[in-house]
Amino acid sequence: MLTRDDALALCDTVLARAKAAGADDAIVSVESTVASHARFADSRLTTSGRSEDLTITVTVWVGRRRGAATGNDSAPGALERLASEAVQIARVSPVHREYVPTLGPLTYQESNGFADATADIDVAARALALRDVLAACREAGVGGAGVHTATASAVAVATANGNRRYVRSSEGAFSVTARSTDGTGSGYSAGDHFDVRRVDVAAIGRRAVDKAVRSQAPRPIEPGTYPVVLEAQAVADLMGSLAGAFDARTADEGRSAFSGKDGKTRVGETLFDSRLTLYSDPAHLELPAVPATDEGIPAERITLIREGVLERLPYSRFWAAERTQAPTPGPVNFIMEVAKPTPMGALIAGMTRGLLVTRFWYVRLVDPRTIVLTGLTRDGLWWVEDGQVRHPVRNLRFNQSVLTMLAPWNVEAIGPSERRAPFMVPSLRLAGFTFTSRSDAI
Repeated sequence: MLTRDDALALCDTVLARAKAAGADDAIVSVESTVASHARFADSRLTTSGRSEDLTITVTVWVGRRRGAATGNDSAPGALERLASEAVQIARVSPVHREYVPTLGPLTYQESNGFADATADIDVAARALALRDVLAACREAGVGGAGVHTATASAVAVATANGNRRYVRSSEGAFSVTARSTDGTGSGYSAGDHFDVRRVDVAAIGRRAVDKAVRSQAPRPIEPGTYPVVLEAQAVADLMGSLAGAFDARTADEGRSAFSGKDGKTRVGETLFDSRLTLYSDPAHLELPAVPATDEGIPAERITLIREGVLERLPYSRFWAAERTQAPTPGPVNFIMEVAKPTPMGALIAGMTRGLLVTRFWYVRLVDPRTIVLTGLTRDGLWWVEDGQVRHPVRNLRFNQSVLTMLAPWNVEAIGPSERRAPFMVPSLRLAGFTFTSRSDAI
C-alpha cells in the first residue's frame, strides 16, 4: 500500500495536471489495496492468492460542468492523460446543477480501523484453521464451502481547494455454508473484524455445521404472520434499506419512510421501540470507520434514533445549502445496542410458538415509503414451541415493513449486538413477522 506521503503526492500531481488542462475545481482520490483470499469447497482448497491494486479517480469541474475519469497507471504520461480526459468530458457535459465547491483544509481524527496482521496475513495459520473447518464438515457428514478474505487499503483524497486526508483500513472476514448430503439441510455462519485475528474461524465453522445437521428433513409450514426470533445475521440482512432511508432530502421531498405531512419530516416522532437506539461513531472500538463522510465532512458520533425516537436525518452538502442547514458529519457506520441485552437462549425460551430464523437472502426493497422488503429465509429455519426448538421447517418468502418490524408494539426482547460490517445489530424477538408463501430453497 502507498504511504501517506506517496499517496498525497500522487493526488497533487493529478491536481496539477487537471488545472493545467483547464479545470476550475477538482478532487482526486488514490486508493491502493492489498487483498488475500482462500476459497474451499467440500474437502479441498479451490483457490487462494494475493493481489495488489491501485485506483486513481479524478473529478473536475469546468465552470459548473463535471467530468470524471478513473485509471490504475501512475506513470507521469498516464496521469496527464487521465486529467485531460476528465476535463474533456466536463467540457461536453451538461451543467451540473448541484455543484458545490470542493472542500478546503479540515482536520480529521485518526482512524483505528487498521491492523497490520490483516494487511500481512499469516497464510500458514489460515490454512490450518480452514483445514480444521473441513475436518469438522467431514466428521459431521456434511459438505462445506466458504471463503476467507483479508483486505487492507490506503485512501488519499485531495482537492483543488486544499483539503487533504489519508486513511488506512482493513477487513478480515470468513463465511461458510454447510450442506447435508441428502440436500435437505443447510447451515450458514459468518464473521468479520478489522483485525483478522479476531475472526474466530473455528467457531464460525462449528455453527454452520451444527445448523446443517439440525436443519435436515424440514417439515412444511403454512405461510402467515408468526412470532420470530431473528439472529443478528438476519437483522443485518434487513438493515441496508433502513440505513438508506436516513436522508433529509428524500424525506423533505416526500419520497421516504420518514416523510411527514405538508412537506415536513417525521423527526421527533416515536417510530421504534423505546429500547432501540441507532447511532454512528467512527471511533467505535469494535466497528471503527473512516473519519470522513463520502463528501469529506469530518465524521463524529451522531445519533439517528434515540430510545425509539427519530432524532436526525443527515444532510448532504448540497441539500444543506438548499435548506440553510449544516451538512451532517455521518453516518459512516450503523450501531444498534441496548444496555441490558437478553441472551439468545432466553430469547428462544420466552417464545410460546414461532420461528427461529438464521438469515435472509435475495432481499429486495418493495416500497421505500414504508420500507417493505421481500426475500427468503435460508440456511436454517426452525419451529419453536414452549421455549424449545422442536424441528426444522421449510423455507418461506416474506413481505415485511422494517418500520413495523421495529415498532414499539412488535419488539418483545433484544439480544446482544454483533458485528456485521457496516452494522452492529442485535438478535431480536418479535411478536409478528409476515411470511407470504412457501419456498423450495434450502
